Amino acid sequence: MWNQVEDLMVGACDLHIHAGPDVVPRQQDIVEVCQEAQEAGMKALAFKDHNTSTADRVKIVNRQVSEGLNLIGGIVLNYAVGGFNPEAVERAISAGARIIWMPSADARLTIEKVHVTKETPWFSAAVKLTEPEKGLSVLADPPDEPGIRSDVKQVLGLIAENDAVLDTCHLSAKECAALIDAARDIGVKKIIVTHPNCSINFMTIDEQKALADKGVMLNYAFLPCMPLFDRQHPKDILAMMAAVGFDHCMMFSDFGQAVNPSPVEGYKMFVASLLALGMDRADIRKVAAENPARLLELE
Repeated sequence: MWNQVEDLMVGACDLHIHAGPDVVPRQQDIVEVCQEAQEAGMKALAFKDHNTSTADRVKIVNRQVSEGLNLIGGIVLNYAVGGFNPEAVERAISAGARIIWMPSADARLTIEKVHVTKETPWFSAAVKLTEPEKGLSVLADPPDEPGIRSDVKQVLGLIAENDAVLDTCHLSAKECAALIDAARDIGVKKIIVTHPNCSINFMTIDEQKALADKGVMLNYAFLPCMPLFDRQHPKDILAMMAAVGFDHCMMFSDFGQAVNPSPVEGYKMFVASLLALGMDRADIRKVAAENPARLLELE
């Protein structure tokens, strides 16, 4: 099996990695992650920081990596950058950011899952706010009013104008549906729904299929399978991807935590788990390499 894993790592893309420097300890810094990814023959890595843009560090490290490994930076719209702040998004894109993540630690849903329902206790160290109503939601106020906030629409306009990638991050299925519809109306072409298999924003298969029908990519994380996290069985992820359809799916590690293996090793574990569950190699290559490369126009 190990030879098959090594073969499937060639050309693979991990579009959600946490690496140092960061305000919390990380398993590796960005240079170390890139070196390991190069050795594995990977095609693209995207680096996420909950508190700031990663475009600058990616630009510097990109000078040190060999041709063939594409490094991608972005910005997460938490309160550290002003929330749904069009100015921060515009500056990040000008600096090279290609992925605009919606809120993570400051998302209204995240605060609820961590501090109210306590479904995701392992993320508590990153979530300072304890009252969901103080968190960020893309939905216009009051919450039951249809539509998207005006500042979010401005952000979507910038994403569309610059052909960047919109990532829904920690939003609920309801928020994702409304956001995707608004994004399509504004002209956003590249959209990712992040870890619908994770307790932080878990979605039913029906909800996932409904979002896939909107023409977006659903990106499944291996992090929830770890012992100190959701302890999810990889077979549940495979069942989700099979139901949604592999043409609409991607996979990523979401690794970088000090308690977990390195991001590249975590990605290998994900591939090995899917192989062991009997997933066809062609389908693994599709979700690991072909779909993300097409989304990023790296083919």
